[in-house]
Order: sequence, then C-alpha cells, then structure tokens
Amino acid sequence: MKIRPIFVLMLILSCFLMGCNTLQATGGNQVSEGNSSYQGQTISFVVPFQAGGGTDVFARFMTPYFAKHIEGKPRVQVENIPGGASITGTNEYANSRLPNGLNILTSSASSHVPFMLEQSSVDYDLNNFTPLIGAPSGGVVYTKPELAEGGIENLMSLEEELFYAGISPTGLDLVTLLSFEVLKMDVKAVLGYEGRGPSRVAFEQGESNIDYQTTTAYKNSVEALVEEGRAVPLYSLGQIDANGDLIRDPQFPDLPTIEEIYVDIYGEKPSGEVWDAYKQTVGASYTLNKVIWVHKDAPSSYQELLKKGMDGLINDKEFATHSEEILEGYDTYVGEELNTQIKQSFAISEETKQWIIEYLRTNFDIDIKKL
Repeated sequence: MKIRPIFVLMLILSCFLMGCNTLQATGGNQVSEGNSSYQGQTISFVVPFQAGGGTDVFARFMTPYFAKHIEGKPRVQVENIPGGASITGTNEYANSRLPNGLNILTSSASSHVPFMLEQSSVDYDLNNFTPLIGAPSGGVVYTKPELAEGGIENLMSLEEELFYAGISPTGLDLVTLLSFEVLKMDVKAVLGYEGRGPSRVAFEQGESNIDYQTTTAYKNSVEALVEEGRAVPLYSLGQIDANGDLIRDPQFPDLPTIEEIYVDIYGEKPSGEVWDAYKQTVGASYTLNKVIWVHKDAPSSYQELLKKGMDGLINDKEFATHSEEILEGYDTYVGEELNTQIKQSFAISEETKQWIIEYLRTNFDIDIKKL
C-alpha cells in the first residue's frame, strides 16, 4: 500500500505538537545551571489554599515585591491549588512541579504540623525545599472579666466550667489546647466551628467563656471588647527564639507567656512532654506561620538570586510600610536567621511527636495515620 506524502507530513506534525503539549504540561521551561537571570521568565507561585484566604492574601501581597527585587524582574504568577487544608497543593508542588527555579511555594501552619506528625496524607518533605523567607504570627487567649477576677490561678479554681469554641484540634487550635494542658486548666473544647470569627461570636454570645484570636483578629475585634469591659486578656501564646526558648510576643509585650504564669502558680518552670509539645507547635505554627520555599535541587544560581531578592525585599522601605497590616507588624526571617528558626521549629523529637499523636487520639479520637 502506498502512503501519501501528505499523510506522512501530518503524522510528523501531530507527533511534534504532542511533544510540545507534553513539555508544557510537565512544567515548561527547562533551566540550565548556568542561567544567572530571571529576565523574561515567569515564576509560578503555588498557594495551596483557595483564593481570598489569609495565605493567598499574603502571597499576592508578596508577588510585586518579588518581581521588583529578584534580579531580572520576572513575572510572578500566583496559582491556587486548594484542598486538604494545604496538603493537596503542597503534595503537588513536591511531586509534580519541576525543580527548575521557576516554581515556588508558600506553606503555613496547616502544612507544617501535619508534616511534623507524619500525617498519612502528607507526601512532601520540607527538608527537600530551600526556605526563602518566613513570616511569624501570634495569638492571645482571653476570657470573661468576671472569671478573671483574682488572676488566672483563681480562674482555675472556679466551679464554673470553662468552654472553648474551636475549629479543629489539628490546626492552630492545637497550640491553644496544649497551653491549657501545660497550665493544668480544665477546659472543655467544643470543636467544629467554621473559623475564628464564628468562635469569637460564640464567646460574645456566651456559648464559650475562654477563647483565642490571632494577632490581627485580636487587635481588630477583641481589643474593643476589652475596652468595653467584656473581655480580659490572659496571656499571649508567645514566640520561640533562636535558642528554642519561649519569649513574649513583640506585638503584645505586656502580656505574659504561659511559662511566666506557670512559674507564678507552681513555683517552678514547666517541663516534660506537654511543655516540649507546646513549644514545638508554637514554633511551627506561629513563629514560622508562613514560609516561602523553592526546591532544594533547583539550579543553585537561581536559588542565590531568590535569596538575594529576599534581602532586598526586607530592606525596602515601601515594603516595610505597606506590609504592616499583612505581616501584623512582625519582622520577617531570611538567611541564617530563617535557617535557625526552621531547625528549631521543625526538628521534632520522636518522643514529642508520639506524645502529640497520642494526645490527639486519646482526647479527640483522631488517628493522625488515617488523616
């Protein structure tokens, strides 16, 4: 059978187009180690949450400053991959995005804690990423004024039950719940609220009588309640310093940490597994609330350009002024300071990890290996 030349030509063209489509689907531009500029390039910024959430707002705020300070002024394009409380998108970044320096990721507390606890749905390893910049957050625990008369020690001895309205024991609530454990407070957690806003409303309506809010929410919504005599702050959740110690939150310098309160009540410093678990989760959830990463095996020249860009970004006066609301007034971490915080926050001991896993199983019937 004679094959017509036009058919052969069409077959060759079809194969060529299929090859192009495959290249696009697997990440497009291959980058050689020798490249020394992002000029004309587009960086895909993976955000493992839906558009409009806190992490998405953070990422979209950062993108123009990335474009401004990274040599070559690349286009930076946010790509939302929601699902699994950030795990779906983080898994995709780790396993499907080319380590070519043109793909970066932002993670959050909901990415960090499941990684530390080796949650079964986690298919990424943060140790395989290079951190570029980290951003802290904070939180404050508060209660009703009538319950706080006589201080927190008196609060703990009251006959009235303490009710806490939360979202999930595996999210940011975990830190607050562990703070109750450290202080030996008998608090009943009612979980399943859709967000910190609804939980605050539950406090205002009397459904709960002890609550926490993150820094911005506390300043925007709870400080007014304090001024009206409807709430009293007890303590901040604190921050972890470079030595691994719990220190006062710089946004709430007048509020004690739970370590200070523990010493006042019990006459000694807290210790043991629950204390280690608390500090570990503060570091991974608040001191490094959000981190932006690039693949560790991305071209080293690109990694250096990204790090250099972060140095320029944090020294940008315009960035400092405009980031006040988004970053809640906290200083960001870059360079060796960031690397130190990463080690402090994510290097969990096997004993501490198993204690947290057992705590979740015993108190909330959650098997981390089945999530």
